[in-house]
Amino acid sequence: MPDEINIVFTSHRVEFLPSMTKFMEQSDLIILEEAPNNGFVKMLKREISIEEYLEDEIFEFPKFSYSFYKILQDLYTKEKVILQIEPYMERLLKIYDMFSEGKKPEDIEAIPELNEVYEIEKRATKELIDFYEASISKSFIEIIEIVKRFARADAQRFRLRDKLRAHAIISLLPKKGKVFIEAGAIHQYLSKVLSKKLTDCCKVNKVFSLEDKVKELTNKRWLFPPGDILTLRYIFEKKENEEVENLLSARSLIYIMLIEKEEILPDEQNKFPHLLDEIEVVNLVNKLSFNDCEMLYRKIRFKNKDKAREIVSNFVLSKQQPAKHG
Repeated sequence: MPDEINIVFTSHRVEFLPSMTKFMEQSDLIILEEAPNNGFVKMLKREISIEEYLEDEIFEFPKFSYSFYKILQDLYTKEKVILQIEPYMERLLKIYDMFSEGKKPEDIEAIPELNEVYEIEKRATKELIDFYEASISKSFIEIIEIVKRFARADAQRFRLRDKLRAHAIISLLPKKGKVFIEAGAIHQYLSKVLSKKLTDCCKVNKVFSLEDKVKELTNKRWLFPPGDILTLRYIFEKKENEEVENLLSARSLIYIMLIEKEEILPDEQNKFPHLLDEIEVVNLVNKLSFNDCEMLYRKIRFKNKDKAREIVSNFVLSKQQPAKHG
């Protein structure tokens, strides 16, 4: 078994790349959170360009992806072993391919390993559609109930994803050396499964990319947004607490309307644009009560991000002002 495994929880933002690169350079094996792609090795060998590789896939953060693959190309020339391991997404892509070939749901259901993913995705998609429909006309508490239902479905998805990925990683671990495992911050269950399975044979470290910066700003290793905390409660099957879950759901509704979704590149003035934005928004929504969220949700749901943030910031500021007495 390897001498050391670093599970590096990170984000697909350019500002996280220097921290990720530091860990990857120290590793012999680099395991990416991606489904295998036929063109991947060709891209690493520079037989096809990164631009060509990106054209064949849909990447949510293209600026990050381009910069990331340039780094991986350099690491490949240094004889690092780089693998794409994400069995859940691999199965999901097979399902998409089968549907594009004209296959029917019953064809998917006849294949147990695909049906397992298909059923989870079907449930999560239904809950998401229900949320969009409810957000138009339902009461706030009805919307909250649907948010919790979706988070439970999402938790089921993450548990299976992390379980499948952990088992696939274990089956491919080398006999020695250092291993880097890329993971999104919400994949905490992956760490639990790997640590449990490997506890007697090698050291498994859990690291948050940019955690030094986060600790400097928040005194915490990482600052999870309320929706992630809600999902993690369900992933780890915490004792049910309706008041806490309702509050996290309500704050998550405000959070998603305030957070910056477009890619921003770091510069000399702001080296951590997304990290600082996320910390600011999390700190802002964490000051809101359930009733605050209900009132603000109706006020900002049709506003653009900047206007919505202005309204919420002004509201929080007004709450903090001492009451005036006549």
